[in-house]
Amino acid sequence: MGTRNRKLLFFLHYQRYLGLTNLDFSKSLHIYWLHGTWSSTAIQIVVVGVFMAALLGALAESLYYMETKSQTGNTFDNAVILTTSVTQLLANLWLRSQQKSQVNLLQRLSQVVELLQFEPYAVPQFRWLYRIWLLVCLIYGAMVTHFGINWLTTMQISRVLTLIGFVYRCVLANFQFTCYTGMVVILKKLLQVQVKQLEHLVSTTTISMAGVAGCLRTHDEILLLGQRELIAVYGGVILFLFIYQVMQCILIFYISNLEGFHSSNDLVLIFCWLAPMLFYLILPLVVNDIHNQANKTAKMLTKVPRTGTGLDRMIEKFLLKNLRQKPILTAYGFFALDKSTLFKLFTAIFTYMVILVQFKEMENSTKSINKF
Repeated sequence: MGTRNRKLLFFLHYQRYLGLTNLDFSKSLHIYWLHGTWSSTAIQIVVVGVFMAALLGALAESLYYMETKSQTGNTFDNAVILTTSVTQLLANLWLRSQQKSQVNLLQRLSQVVELLQFEPYAVPQFRWLYRIWLLVCLIYGAMVTHFGINWLTTMQISRVLTLIGFVYRCVLANFQFTCYTGMVVILKKLLQVQVKQLEHLVSTTTISMAGVAGCLRTHDEILLLGQRELIAVYGGVILFLFIYQVMQCILIFYISNLEGFHSSNDLVLIFCWLAPMLFYLILPLVVNDIHNQANKTAKMLTKVPRTGTGLDRMIEKFLLKNLRQKPILTAYGFFALDKSTLFKLFTAIFTYMVILVQFKEMENSTKSINKF
């Protein structure tokens, strides 16, 4: 705890105010630490209570957000409502159980930041990430107010609890996506700084073997923090959040294909619901450019002229080790969190949406036959 840390992300310790972890940043000691108080514990209990109440409310009555005029659509809609609380509870539990690992990750990242003399506040994406999260919260607030007036006509307690759970889920899940994305951006920027330092070292007439060795150790440290530490903390969180996010996108696409949902107003409302969902589904994938940044180090080393010294052996050993590199960031090993997953993701969404439509058509055909 004696190591002084930089505040890597100004919003990261807001997790404690949202009932996710006890993470805090001490301004006097300049360290990330776990600071559990009665208020942070109370917030965590309230958050768990909200999702448990929403889950029980959804189980008590077969609820669905919108009448799809088919048993298939209503059943899937109800499954999405149940998944809202279940996946968020699991994501919160995962992050809470890994809060010590998160502190360790932040401390090690701070050491790398000091070593590379990198200033996190110089990265503009961080503030934009936080502002986008606030904007999306406002959008969902307006949308929930609009739909809630119609959905809460009877003021059933189960509907009220379910709606509150959905609102909490939107706020917390999007913040978790924001935290993970910010950590990925930090890793990417650290690799960029490391590549520039290596480029400077190998461009000199007399290459310092000790300097290159230190730079390569820093490179390996950054990748290790991503492959192990970051995924240990956020891998399970992203996995659970993706499950609900994909199901919600499938449901929205399915509803948009139903009869009676093709007016301009309906399309605008559907877009407003879908856009934030897709944004946070895509964001963790598109920001991950770590693999390409890591490859720049290897490409640079291949151009270093051979000197017949220990430097050659060190470079060859490094290149051989990085020859067949696995995806650096994954959803705890289930799928890669990079751009290569985008096509698979959208293919899965549209495939399951088509399957739902086919089931609805079969259901309608069966009803027509039974009439005769």
